[in-house]
Amino acid sequence: MNKPKQLIFPFQINQKASFKSFFCAPDNQNLMLRLADIVISNNADELIIYGKKGSGKSFLMQAICNEFSSSGKQFAFIPMNKALDMGVEIFQNLASLDAVCIDDLQLILANEDWETAFFNLINECQLSNCSLIISFSGSQLLEEKTQLPDLLSRIKRMEFMTLHAVQDEFFNQAIDFVSQQLDINIEKSELEFLLKHQTRIFSLLVENIIFLDQQAASLKRKITIPLIKETLNL
Repeated sequence: MNKPKQLIFPFQINQKASFKSFFCAPDNQNLMLRLADIVISNNADELIIYGKKGSGKSFLMQAICNEFSSSGKQFAFIPMNKALDMGVEIFQNLASLDAVCIDDLQLILANEDWETAFFNLINECQLSNCSLIISFSGSQLLEEKTQLPDLLSRIKRMEFMTLHAVQDEFFNQAIDFVSQQLDINIEKSELEFLLKHQTRIFSLLVENIIFLDQQAASLKRKITIPLIKETLNL
């Protein structure tokens, strides 16, 4: 995969993130098909993706950006957990791009300055044919968090889709898939130990496996149950 063609701000994107490397359970197939259409579309698409913590939302947002890059489109990736410190000016002059991807929208809602800046960005993107792909999470609905009536009205007109977390019945298949994509060698017995003793939040489990692989490489050892216990303090 090519490196992103244009990043307006220095937010790192996982270069291994792509639609191909994202485990797609059956209940996410419609979402992935829609995203594939948006990537090749010349329309000003507006999509809000809701995903619970651990659903892989941020990885998917980075995958979308890399897919835009592979299609030769210019984009901005703005993870709000890192961008908040940069101020509302971060939303200025983005509408000339092909797409803007904003991760964790919930972090800027209920703040008048940020909501106003986001409202202006929506209008500018619509006028200039720039797509907006937005993600959010949390227990509160957007309607409950958004304070600016005009912004809420605009948000309600956007397309809304849900990213479903990996269900238990697909856990082993999903972990095998991710391990192959990342070239991580973990045996069935070690994986079963992890699933028994660690979180069953998929994204956190993947983070643990990546960390274990890094530790095993630095120690020149295989991923074994003793190594898992040492590394994760089990």
